[in-house]
Amino acid sequence: MLKRFISISTFLLICFQGFSQIPGLTFTSQKDQPDLYLKTKTIWITATPFFVVDRKFSPDQGSTYIKVGMFGGNVKPYIQEDSVAIHDLNNYKLTRIFGIAQMGVIAPLLAYKHFNPGDPTSTGDADIDNSITQEEQTGYLAAAIIIFCTGTLTYHVFSKGFLFNALERYNYVLNDNPIFDDVSFNMNIRLDPVSQTPQLSLVWTF
Repeated sequence: MLKRFISISTFLLICFQGFSQIPGLTFTSQKDQPDLYLKTKTIWITATPFFVVDRKFSPDQGSTYIKVGMFGGNVKPYIQEDSVAIHDLNNYKLTRIFGIAQMGVIAPLLAYKHFNPGDPTSTGDADIDNSITQEEQTGYLAAAIIIFCTGTLTYHVFSKGFLFNALERYNYVLNDNPIFDDVSFNMNIRLDPVSQTPQLSLVWTF
């Protein structure tokens, strides 16, 4: 059964790659975000839930564009001096890894458990045993579908917020306008010369 599952997965992957090369079977949408100097291209394989997202960013505010990379590796050299942007980019990487684990590990294992349940524990009643087996198989398949869909959202949707934050921070710094760099806080304690009572002053500068 494991060989059959691997064969089916390999066949689907080949079909996915093949269909993406055939005109008329794909749907492409493009989206630009000028504030972030980010271009996003999404290619859908029609009649399937599979799609590919290609993101490019500009390190020089629109003059040239390079690919972000699967985990944002091409962005990292430009923001490595900024700890805030690096933190967001690391979250982007971890979120996408978690999405891959959901789609490529957890969901296939649950699907395999559905198609190959193994030897169930017998209760002595054939009808009850069949009912339990059917419920377990249905639950594994439903969980596999849900986790795969959740992994897709995690990989493509939830992770991009961290990428946006990193690029937003990078472009602010590039414009010599880093976020909160001009914010300062001062606290002073002094003794009032007349009343001889201590006074506390708090000063926020924006």
